[in-house]
Amino acid sequence: MTKFELADAIHETLALGQTHNRTRFLGDCTTLSGGHTIFDLYSLAKEIPPNRAAYTLQEAIILPIALSFIENINFWETVALKRGFKVRIFRDRQKALDWLMT
Repeated sequence: MTKFELADAIHETLALGQTHNRTRFLGDCTTLSGGHTIFDLYSLAKEIPPNRAAYTLQEAIILPIALSFIENINFWETVALKRGFKVRIFRDRQKALDWLMT
């Protein structure tokens, strides 16, 4: 997935969430086999409008099996948190789902 495809996927996901009144998302990266640079991720985080509705977004991310991508996912969590979004990383799917349900 290119950085442009990732940006499109994020925008489409947020639009669908808004259409269906959903603010909680699960990002399952367990089988991630490619990645994006921290510059790509920072740019994407800046594209999400920091309006009041965006602050209600909650994303649980399940870490990938491949250790080489964990650093970038940690970076995404940090950037998203600094922009006011609720993002948390998990190794366990059930714990991620439990967090989203609270």
